[in-house]
Formats: sequence, C-alpha cells, structure tokens
Amino acid sequence: MSQQKINVLPPAIFNLLAAGEVVENPAAIVKECVENSLDAGATRIEIEIERGGLDLIRITDNGSGVEDSEIEKVFLPHATSKIEKARDLECIGTLGFRGEALSSIAAVSKVEFSTMSHKANLGISLVLDAGKITSKKPQAMNPGTTITISNLFYNTPARKKFLQSPNAEKNNVTTAVGRLILANPGVSFKYTIDGDKIYDYHGKSLLDAIQAIYSDAIGGNLLSLNAKAPKFSLSGHISKPNFTKRNRTYQTLIVNGRAVEGGIVGTAVNAAFSNYMTVGNFPFFVLNLTIDTHEVDVNVHPRKAQIKFSNEQEIFDFVRHTVMDTMDKYMHKQHTNNFKPQQDTELLQRIKYFSSTPVKSEVKSAPHIMNKYDLEERKTKDMKPIISSFLPLSSSFNFHILGTIFDTYILVSHKEKFLIIDQHAAHERLLYDELKGQIDSDTIAVQRLLEPAVMVLNAQEMTKMEATVPYLNDIGFECEPFGTNCFRITAVPVLISDHGIETVIENILHDVKSTPPAKLSTVMQDKIISQCCKNSIKAGERLNNEQIKYFLEQIGDTKSMHCPHGRPIIISYSKDQIEKMFARK
Repeated sequence: MSQQKINVLPPAIFNLLAAGEVVENPAAIVKECVENSLDAGATRIEIEIERGGLDLIRITDNGSGVEDSEIEKVFLPHATSKIEKARDLECIGTLGFRGEALSSIAAVSKVEFSTMSHKANLGISLVLDAGKITSKKPQAMNPGTTITISNLFYNTPARKKFLQSPNAEKNNVTTAVGRLILANPGVSFKYTIDGDKIYDYHGKSLLDAIQAIYSDAIGGNLLSLNAKAPKFSLSGHISKPNFTKRNRTYQTLIVNGRAVEGGIVGTAVNAAFSNYMTVGNFPFFVLNLTIDTHEVDVNVHPRKAQIKFSNEQEIFDFVRHTVMDTMDKYMHKQHTNNFKPQQDTELLQRIKYFSSTPVKSEVKSAPHIMNKYDLEERKTKDMKPIISSFLPLSSSFNFHILGTIFDTYILVSHKEKFLIIDQHAAHERLLYDELKGQIDSDTIAVQRLLEPAVMVLNAQEMTKMEATVPYLNDIGFECEPFGTNCFRITAVPVLISDHGIETVIENILHDVKSTPPAKLSTVMQDKIISQCCKNSIKAGERLNNEQIKYFLEQIGDTKSMHCPHGRPIIISYSKDQIEKMFARK
C-alpha cells in the first residue's frame, strides 16, 4: 500500500467543512443567530431577510450584548460563553453551545456584527469577509446586538448551487421563525420579508403564539393539557379529534425551550390519536416537554434538530397516556352535553366518537398580534361567485333492472344474460376512463366553482404548491397565488367538482413529495385519477331506479370489465348456464 501524506487542515478549510454541517441554508443561520439572542436574554428580536435570505439576513436583539474586550473572540472556531468544563456537556441548558455557528457563518459570507453591552456607553462594530476581520470601529446604538449576513456562499459556489429557489428558502426561514416563536411565547418577534412585515408578535402565552403562527380558527379547535411526572412535565395544546391534517408539519415539539423534531414524543401523540382519526391523517399539536437536563442529550445532531432521551420508554408512556386522558375527558364532556340522561346507555356506548367535520369555533383575535398570513385568509370572505358550466353525458344500453342486493350489487337482465354489477367498481372504471381520456386528449372538462376555494398553507406546503401548480393547471385545475401564503382555486376537473376541493389538493400535496420535475406531470395525473376513484359511488349507498338507469347507461360504453385496481365490474351468467344450474340441461 502506497504511503499517503496526512494533512493538518488550516482554519480556512476546516471552517468551510464546519459550515457544511451548521450553515445548511438561510433558515439554519436564522435559527442559530436567534438562539444566540435568546441565550443573551433578549426579550425583543427582529428578523429581516431579502430574497429568501440569500442576499441578506439581519437579526437585531436587545440582549446583553458583548463586552468590547471579548468581541474578537466571537468569530473564533469553538468559541462559546456557554461551556467551560467537560462536565458542562452533561447538563446543557442553553440553546447555542457548540461555538461553531458564527465562525462557520462568517466563513461563507460577509458579516457585520454590531454590539453594545448594557454597561457600555458606546457600541462597537466588526466587519468580516470570509471569516477575516476587515474593520473594527465604535458605533452608536442601543444595547444589544445586530448581525447582518449578506452574499451567502459567495466564496463557495459549489455549495451555493445546492440551495433551493429564493421562494423555497423564504418558506424554510418562515418555518424556522414560526418554531422559534412557538418555543418562546414570552419574547416579542418582528419578522420581515423583502420589507413586507409578516409577523409582529407581542404575546405572552403559547396560545398567543399559536394564533400568531397559524390563525384564530386553529385556536378554536385545540385542547390544552398539563401533566407532571417525577422526572418531567408536559404542557401545551393538541387538536380536537375532528381537526386533522394530512401531514406532520403542523406538529411542534419543544424540549426545555428548544424546538426539535418530534421523535418519540411525536410517535406517542400520534399513537394516542390512532383511535380518533382515520389512517393518513395527523393531529395538530404544540407541546412543551420539560425534563432534567441530565436526562437528555442535545448534542447528537450538528444543527441540534434532534435530541436523545435516557428514558425513552417512560416518556413515550407518559405522553401517550397524558394525551389519551385529555381526549377521553373531552369526549366524555361532549357526550354528556349532547345526550340526555334518560337515553339508552347501551346505545350511547355504541356512538362513534369520530366526526369528519371540524368545529367552526374561533378564539378571540388577539390585538397584540399581527399575522399577515391570517389577514390574507380573512380577505377571502367577500369573494363574488363564478358562473358554472356542466359536462353532458349520454349513451344507450338495453337492459331490464331487476333490483339490488346488499345496497352494493345491481341485478340486471340483458338479452339472454343475467348480470351482477358491483356499483363501486363500475363507477371507479367510468370515472377513471372519463378523466384519463380527457387528460390524454387534452380536452379536460372544467367546472368553474361558484365560490373559489382558498387554501391557506404553511411554509412547507407553500413550497410544494408552488412547484405543483403548473401541473395542476395542466390537468384541469385553475390555481393562482392569492396573498402571502394562500392559493385560490377557481376551477377543477368536472369529475371531482362535487367534492371537497381543499381535501383533494391536500391529498395531492401529501402524496407528491420529492418527485423530480420531469416526472411530476405523470405523478399528478395518477393522483388526480386516484382521487377521482375515491369519489365514486360506494358499496352500501342505496340507489333508486332512476339513478341505476342513468348509471347503467354510462356503463354501456365501458371498454374494460375491471376497475382500475383489477377487480371485476360485472359477473355474467348466460341463460344456458343458469338452466344447467337448475338441471334443465
């Protein structure tokens, strides 16, 4: 084996390597800098970004600032005020502690760092370029710190090309800011995108923070919980069983003031909800878990997004039982209010808890909170209706209706044959063929909606929606941006026009995850056709003779005798076969 020279990397290189772990994107920079502000005791934090944070990130706080004698240490690798001894790592109580963030950020950008301690009469400003100090001078300012980061990755173009579009990066930053507000409801936050104020939050409670990030409507669909165990406690808000989402992006876990990935706690909450919602839906929650710092390791992930507990099974059981107890109390109260005592108790026990319709209640709007997203949603209430059009259908099929059995199978005689038709499978085939034919021939029949459907999305969903809209428009939808985080749907394919448009779009966004753009069009067609099939007549739906007649007229043109999933549509018996069964032949 040939000998290889071992290189000791200079700071200019290992800082760039560290930046690859810590400075993944603008959202990671915002998170790290705001965590430093919080550790400095800030009660007011302003966050500004331009072009998704690619051109500019500025964070201003009223924290303790940095002493003049210490300022040049701020950007040294592994420099931190939060750890001194090795045993400090066993009980970390601060948000930032690695000492990598600022040096890594400075290594791949241009930075201006201005700070003033509460003891000083004058602030001081450092200017850095690629990690090197190019200027240091006094500056008049209020106590606290302002850090301005510009031209991110200007000196590492290979890294820069892996960033997402400015819109996607903007949405990532918005998600990070939302999580920081939820984790610190007692801190005031102002968040600005390209000069446009998005959040102006001055609340105090977690419910205030939830209203700031989401809306009053969500606040009206929440249950509060608060429970304690010897080693930990849990508080926060979970959704009522009739208020669900199609993904986990509406789930926030905060451990000792740090917003982290759901992990074992998220699994426990979803398990507790499994009896109250259908597969593929997820509860909304914002939960605070407080635990002894000796029982948790926050140093297992470069960006501190994941943590590890020393007693995971205990936490899982505690969270699951706490959520289940909260749900059971709510359901018991609902049934006590809805049913009279003299009603049959056995009947009450058979009543199902689950309802698919969310409650329309809202909590009172908080005057000290400005959420531009919520304001955009409120603009949709006075929209004018749009004139509708319909798709004509006609066909011919000679038959005689004999009846139905089990509210599922239609019995028909046709010439000298006896037919048993599965109404659900047959309708699936009809809808599939109709929509697939329209898509293939680029002649999709479009239904203009009487009332446009307006979807209010969170930041992750906005990124998906922005990528998906062109393909939705190609297959019969008409979608357009409508405010800061809203999309308006004004038309849909006729074959799904009678169903919940928001649900259709939510299902599509849930299923279309990281599909390459080249394949997205095909995936979208499959998802729309799949949704079309879900909207078909179900087994157990009773049809009258007029409905059956119209239904069978459409089946007359069906070329395949199997549904899109391969199940048979019709079972046919000839007169000869039936006579043989009865030993007539």
